[in-house]
Amino acid sequence: MTRADRGSVNGGASQGSDTSGPAAAATTALRRRSLADELRSWPVARLANLLAVRPDLAVPPPASIAALAERASQRASVALAMDRLDAFTLQVLQALAVSPEPVTASSTAALLGLPVQGEVAEAVALLRDTALLWGPDEGLRPLVNAREALGENPVGLGPPLASALNNSSPAGMQAFLRRLGLPATPDPVSAVGSISALAADPPRMRAVLDSAPAGVEAVLEKLVWGPPFGRINQPSADEEEATEETAEEPRGETAQSQAQALDSGESPLEWLLARGILGRWTEDTVVLPREIAFFLRRHVFGSGLHRDLASEPPPIAVVQHDARNADAAAGAAAIAVPRRVEELLDAWASGPPGVLRSGGAGIRDLRRTAALLDVPEEEAAFLAELAYAAGLVAADLASGFWLPTPAYDRWLDLPPERRWAELAAAWLVSDRAAGRVGAPDERNRQVAPLSAEVASWAVTELRRDLLAELDRLPPGATSPLEAVVDRLFWERPRRSGPAVRQLVDWTLREAVWLGLVAPVRGGAGILAAHGRGLLLGLSRDALAATLAQALPEPVRHVLIQGDLTAIAPGPLAPEVAREMALIADIESAGAATVYRFTTASVRRAFDAGRAAGDLHAFLAEHSLHEIPQALTYLVDDVARRHGRVRVGSAVSYVRADNDAALTEMLADRRTGGLGLRRIAPGVAVSELPPEELLEGLRTNGYAPMGENEDGSGAPVVVATARARRATSFHPYAVQRQALPGSAAVVGLAEELAAGG
Repeated sequence: MTRADRGSVNGGASQGSDTSGPAAAATTALRRRSLADELRSWPVARLANLLAVRPDLAVPPPASIAALAERASQRASVALAMDRLDAFTLQVLQALAVSPEPVTASSTAALLGLPVQGEVAEAVALLRDTALLWGPDEGLRPLVNAREALGENPVGLGPPLASALNNSSPAGMQAFLRRLGLPATPDPVSAVGSISALAADPPRMRAVLDSAPAGVEAVLEKLVWGPPFGRINQPSADEEEATEETAEEPRGETAQSQAQALDSGESPLEWLLARGILGRWTEDTVVLPREIAFFLRRHVFGSGLHRDLASEPPPIAVVQHDARNADAAAGAAAIAVPRRVEELLDAWASGPPGVLRSGGAGIRDLRRTAALLDVPEEEAAFLAELAYAAGLVAADLASGFWLPTPAYDRWLDLPPERRWAELAAAWLVSDRAAGRVGAPDERNRQVAPLSAEVASWAVTELRRDLLAELDRLPPGATSPLEAVVDRLFWERPRRSGPAVRQLVDWTLREAVWLGLVAPVRGGAGILAAHGRGLLLGLSRDALAATLAQALPEPVRHVLIQGDLTAIAPGPLAPEVAREMALIADIESAGAATVYRFTTASVRRAFDAGRAAGDLHAFLAEHSLHEIPQALTYLVDDVARRHGRVRVGSAVSYVRADNDAALTEMLADRRTGGLGLRRIAPGVAVSELPPEELLEGLRTNGYAPMGENEDGSGAPVVVATARARRATSFHPYAVQRQALPGSAAVVGLAEELAAGG
């Protein structure tokens, strides 16, 4: 959870804290001996917010508070919650995990070199509200798995003194005390306690280091910020003098003889080892104890536990642009997405790609689809994954093909803006990282589109996080991409690095394709108004209305030219666009769509049930100028030839009004592969299905028309690709995160609070 999210968490440090006096605090501390005990004391609102900010805790719903506490303490859930912490809150958690007992907000703030009020108190409250930290104010306890997730040496710190000096003998421990000017103790445990007390007393510890020989601080500086281990006489390239000046510790001597040798002409490393300021970890390795590192970081080489305290997010430069132009540019891209998805799914309905044995579709099918849509393969993969996330396409279990689902027909009946809203909402919550398509997998094979390998656990939250960073900028503003990435990685430091950086690039590219972000040269892009609406969680209708505001008024006319092309000077009204796409092929899309009339496109309209008069009337109504003669001739010529020969099902048959026409067809050598044979004057049959026979005759220059099964000869509407749908499939499912304050989380919180 980031700082921007903290306002949604009710309570903060004040809720569940013991503020009624020392006696009440002690009683409460005894009563709350576990995280479950503490969660039982929380009000419903605070429990509801815990379930909202850690949604994995609510799926499946826990049966009791004890089950909730157990789930919240599990390693996977703790790691997921820590992944949502910003850099400063993570640093506070690190300080809490390494702070000596008893751990309090005050001791943690002192370790960080900050006042307890303000940012530290806010971070502690957040950690408590996310159940990563529990316990009374005078004894805070990070979860065990949170400590483990921070690693064995968090913040580059070494082990405590007791472990660092564990290889020293009792006599050696007393020698440490003598050289440090401390009184002798009865046992090694109390000796470690004396050295720890010295390290916690800055003036006394400073006086010890002031008496050290030259070079001691240089040795300590090489270990203080980590790693805390150093090898003796085996320096690395970047640690040249830390161990070059040292010699192996004498062996086979008594502690007293070792002390005498070290007291005369000691090197810096020998001086440190002789006083327990460094411990000997192995024969050739030394270690800086944690308590000594605390003192050095706070009072010698810095001002707190961390070398660089990330108390504030990195600054971000703002470059302002015209918000209306950005919205218009993004809107133009957005409104084109539903049309491309429709083209893709109509193509897959008529020529569907097969489902691979391992799931997904083939790379070759993707390439054919990209060529058909005239888009790069990466964008074709994105469109396919987008349709899958929206539930518009699925693997049909009966046929073994990827086919549109019945939901696709319902989607087609929506206005274009509403179609886009469905796609955008599905994209925001899906876990599909289309950028992985075509990349090598673990076996060095290309990742197939629509396969399980495309899913990514990190991409869902990354989408929302990236859009949120752009949303923080003023409307119409952008920032350099690297600045946005730096800010994003500050918000999620555990989700950073090259792999996540690649996901950022893919996510931003998809947001541009989807029309949420207007691209800007040299910048991360401008989040459009409808992109902000998506992030806010607007309803589909409200989101569609927001997009509509960014679009110009739809036009109802086209400019038809003599070369059989037509130009739409803007977005066409939906019903006009559908009819134009039926009569003509889309040659190029953009601010002005270019259509081309061909014999095949006009025949497609006739196959769909249109007559020549219908086409002439439509074109005359929606053309700004007189219809070119070439187009009139094309429509009439196709109409004259259309239906002279008709195909039905016998398996298949061909019936001609004129037996001479059938004789000519049967004698044509090009039709020999169609298996036609005459069974009566004017009638021939074939073993091919009607669709294949129609296509074969048309390929060889004939213009047959489909015929009704009753043979009435009435014009037939050829079955379109829209009729072929997946009948049995597993729908795409995504776990949707419940929002703070939603009825689902509040209801579950009430049940848990009532059950105890």
